[in-house]
Amino acid sequence: MISVIIAAKNASRYIKEAIDSVKKQNIQDSEIIVVCDACTDNTKQIAEESGCRTTEVNFSHIGKTRNAGLKEALGEYILYVDSDDVMEENGIVNLYNEFLKDNTLEAVFSMSHEFVSPELSDADKAKLKARPDDYFGALAGCSMIKKEVFDKVGTFDEVLKAGDIVEFQIRLQQKNIKIKKIPVVTSRRRLHNNNFGRSNKQQEYKDYIAILRNKLNKK
Repeated sequence: MISVIIAAKNASRYIKEAIDSVKKQNIQDSEIIVVCDACTDNTKQIAEESGCRTTEVNFSHIGKTRNAGLKEALGEYILYVDSDDVMEENGIVNLYNEFLKDNTLEAVFSMSHEFVSPELSDADKAKLKARPDDYFGALAGCSMIKKEVFDKVGTFDEVLKAGDIVEFQIRLQQKNIKIKKIPVVTSRRRLHNNNFGRSNKQQEYKDYIAILRNKLNKK
C-alpha cells in the first residue's frame, strides 16, 4: 500500500484539487490521510467527503503535522503531498515503478514544475514568477520513501517551522539510505499569495541557517 499524507491548515481553497489529483492516479492499493492542523474552515469536511481518512492536531509546526500523519499510515510506501499542490498525471506511478525495478531502493526523488494559480488577479499574478524549468527540490510530491526508512533515520524535525524536508533529506544522506533520482516531473507546485516561504521569509531563512549550522557541526 502507498500512504499519501496531506498536511493541511485552513486549506479549503485548494485541497480538493490536491486530493483529486491523487485519486486520479492509476494505483490500486492506496490511502489518503489528511492531517488538519487547527483548521477553522471546512478542510476536514472536504477531505472526508472526498473519501480520505482525517485526523486533527493542534501543532503549528509542519514537521509535527507530517509525523502525525505518519503514525496513522498503514502503507509500506509514504508520499507527502502539500495541500495546495497538484500531483502530475501518473506521478505516483512513476515514483512507485522505480521500487518495482529495484527492490533495494529505499527512497525515490523526482522533479517539480511551478505554476501560478490561475484564479489570482492579474495584479497578483504579476507579483509571482514561476521557474521556467523543471527542477529537483526538497519538496512534498517529489519523494516516495519506504516507511521502514523512518525507523532508521527518525521522523521529521518538530522544532523547525520551515525546511523540515531539507533537514530530513540531509539525514537520509548521512545514513546512506539508497536513493534514486529520476528526471521526471511528478508534482506541480502552486504559487499563490499565501505560500509559506513567501509570507514567512524571515522564519524560513532562520531555519535554513539552523539546518546548515547543525550539518557543519556534525562534520
